[in-house]
Amino acid sequence: MRCTALPFRVTPEGKLEQQDGFDAVLELIRAMAGTTATNWPHAPWFGLLELFVEAANRDRQDQESLKDAINLALKNLGVVEWTVQSVVTGRVGGTGQRRFKLTIEDRAGQALFGDIDAR
Repeated sequence: MRCTALPFRVTPEGKLEQQDGFDAVLELIRAMAGTTATNWPHAPWFGLLELFVEAANRDRQDQESLKDAINLALKNLGVVEWTVQSVVTGRVGGTGQRRFKLTIEDRAGQALFGDIDAR
């Protein structure tokens, strides 16, 4: 039986391109950061926009509750290959967005690092 491996993204040219797992999970978290908890009533744990906004307005750098919320959402989506180990709030950029630095660990225990911008 043939199957298609996921995840895919659509390129600017309209073609499908396979992403590696880390890039895909980072894009998924970016989607969560831009979705409100009320967008999908059946899955309010997916929308983390309010939590990112609240975290961006705090002086604390380490965002333990945001890390826990992301991990819960990943678990609820069946994503077990990746776990967020830390979320640290960075500086506000020129666009008024705050950068969050994520440490994400894969199943083999390798730590990878990514950034998410959120208002």
